[in-house]
Amino acid sequence: MNNKWKLAVTVAMLALVGIVAYSPLGDLTLQQKAMIGISILAIAYWVTECVPIPVTGIIIILLEIVFGVFPLAKGLSYIASDVNMLILAGLVISIALSKYQLDRLLSLKILSFMGEQTDRIVLGMMLATALLSMWIPNTAAAAIMAPVAVGMLELIRAEKGRSNAGKIMMIGVAYAATIGGIGTPVGTPPVPITIRNVKEATGYDITFAMWMAWGVPIALALTIIAWKLLTLFYPPEVKTIPGGKSIVEGELAKIGKLNKQQKTTLAIFGVAVVLWLMDSFYPILPNWTYIASLIIIILYLIPGVGTLSWDEVSREADWGVLFLVAGGLALGGGLRETGIVKMLADAIATGLAGASPYLVNIVIALVAGFSVTVFCSITATSSAFVPIAIAIAGSLGMDARFTGIVAGVASCFAFLLPANTPPNAIAYSYGYFKNYEMAKVGLVLTLLSSIVLIAFMPMITLLTG
Repeated sequence: MNNKWKLAVTVAMLALVGIVAYSPLGDLTLQQKAMIGISILAIAYWVTECVPIPVTGIIIILLEIVFGVFPLAKGLSYIASDVNMLILAGLVISIALSKYQLDRLLSLKILSFMGEQTDRIVLGMMLATALLSMWIPNTAAAAIMAPVAVGMLELIRAEKGRSNAGKIMMIGVAYAATIGGIGTPVGTPPVPITIRNVKEATGYDITFAMWMAWGVPIALALTIIAWKLLTLFYPPEVKTIPGGKSIVEGELAKIGKLNKQQKTTLAIFGVAVVLWLMDSFYPILPNWTYIASLIIIILYLIPGVGTLSWDEVSREADWGVLFLVAGGLALGGGLRETGIVKMLADAIATGLAGASPYLVNIVIALVAGFSVTVFCSITATSSAFVPIAIAIAGSLGMDARFTGIVAGVASCFAFLLPANTPPNAIAYSYGYFKNYEMAKVGLVLTLLSSIVLIAFMPMITLLTG
């Protein structure tokens, strides 16, 4: 889309909000009509990217304030929300681990145990990527692991676009980077967005440890399923990668022994994990997870203790994600506050009346999973679907907590196309696979992932009481 079309869509959608807000739509209030228009605008902007996605978040908040959906203070509070503090802490940790190559060290250590069998190396690559993605942004995890994968492929002279080993290794890195984020509340924005929406709608607080108790098993299960699917669809043409272990050992030797700053960075990371997990076992203060996030940020930045400077954080952090998340939360909050989400949920629930909770949740998982292809942003997808899914569950008398979790996790199933999420695009950029080759596996993986997610229903129900 060229700049003229982008400008045309931008202006047209802004005009549409005003037209909808002041049009005679039944007994709806000004705020309700405005939220309908704002929702249409948000979806159009996210799908077309006529304005940068983070800017869409700012526009959503601005319009909600202008039309009186929220007062100024409430609207702006989404930018400095507890969710964004958690995400910011994750960004700071990512910058620190990357600066001292600790993320790379961890991934190489895992690979060092995988030998030289091709399928085992791919599994090791995917497990390492998924583990990294639980604690750092999925884009960073893919960017770290993709060059390692390419180094392995160069050993066997894998031909781009033809080598099955190249296909499974690069698609595997992309999938694992996306899947791993499901494991923890700092792994990917849809998780804290889900936690926040569940709390606002039901009053139930999902703690850090509680999410990990089901998030990590789900992430590991999906990683192994993705690995198995890839090896079935594209059996590698070589059974072993001679010299693969030597590459890993050589890279580990370059990093060498841990120095003082690396040890300090790891120690603060360890403190971060302990502080986050404490909320489940020894709650100190209300909202402790988010207070702990601020403590973690300070520990990394305080002179004499931390290992980062503010200049490094301000330069390296992806500040745009904070505005995207803020806009998504504000959109969900506005739809809930005005009652629009309940009206929509009641209408959808009518068509699902009498269906079993398992069937309803599978439908929600599939719709959310495949909608990533339209939104091309897992954060935007979760922002749109989680509030609606929770409301549908409420209308049907189901456990809204579980349905919200289903929608949030399924929003991360960006398996179909390279454009769906940055890790896919990073892997695709190396030229080892084509669009349709990812889509073939991605279609089956999305279906299986939805079923696996529902299979975890008893565990999640047990843990949430």
